[in-house]
Amino acid sequence: MTSEAFDAFAPNAIPDGVLVRSGRSTGRLAPGDLDILSAEERGRFAAFRDPVRAARFAAAHVELRRFLGQALGCAPAALRFDRHPCAGCGRAGHGRPYVRAPRTDWEFSFSRSGPYWLCAAAEAVRVGVDLERERAVDPSSLSPAILSADERRHLDSVPPEFRAAEFIRCWTRKEAVVKASGIGIEAALGEIDVRPGQLRAKVLHTVPGCEFDNWVVTDLPAGTDHFSAIAVPALAQRKYHVP
Repeated sequence: MTSEAFDAFAPNAIPDGVLVRSGRSTGRLAPGDLDILSAEERGRFAAFRDPVRAARFAAAHVELRRFLGQALGCAPAALRFDRHPCAGCGRAGHGRPYVRAPRTDWEFSFSRSGPYWLCAAAEAVRVGVDLERERAVDPSSLSPAILSADERRHLDSVPPEFRAAEFIRCWTRKEAVVKASGIGIEAALGEIDVRPGQLRAKVLHTVPGCEFDNWVVTDLPAGTDHFSAIAVPALAQRKYHVP
């Protein structure tokens, strides 16, 4: 078995029209899995020195292809990916990914951390997801660059033993938003307020060339030691009211 699915999302956690799938790699590949990957993906797989990390990488990308292949009605191996230019610097190396073949207006986002993976797709709707492992961080040193003033006040209100985890949760929400907008690592994260005191929040985030500046970000369940979030344009929200 390549991967174990752990999709258990509350019905109101997923925006209308968005498909989400998540899971955890078993650390083993099934026969034929590598044949589904592109030559570039197989090259990246071969470059790993750790076979477990290699298997996790391959398994996540195999599942992404199966997920999108099912949504688009094509064979997983037939998918070809590319990237839009970054909305910040114009380079394509870290721009928003898209399906180059077959031609489609479906958008998707993909994230993985350790054995876990998360992907989302929607027809003609921008989407961003992020998945982060809970880990030891020093919020006091990172917060000035990463968090807004309101977010820092929120973090100060959290008991000290939970601040590192809450910082990672906040970071995850920001990454989901900037992935949806297409600016990626060029984003000034400290200028984006994701209102971590709310499970679901409307976020103002303006990017040159992007037709949207209001986004909705929502926490998703991701296991006991991970955080995940999904973001879409606020105009795509019809299922629930966001204050």
